[in-house]
Amino acid sequence: MVFRRVVARETLITPWRDILRVYRRLEARGEIRGGRFVGGFSGEQYALPEAVGLLRSVRREEPRGELVAVNGADPLIW
Repeated sequence: MVFRRVVARETLITPWRDILRVYRRLEARGEIRGGRFVGGFSGEQYALPEAVGLLRSVRREEPRGELVAVNGADPLIW
């Protein structure tokens, strides 16, 4: 799963517009999927086809009321 807000937190030299161009090309070839997979984030999102299926299966699950702990060093929360 990749989208602009995640990439903005990385220390990449490559601008998002250049990354986006590559992702759109990969999407046209059918190597990745583009769309809106994760709610609460604007803009285009890209994922491998197998990740899309996993995201859909998680969405269909009933909430279990479990507490989920995320490591503070996880790059996705920075």
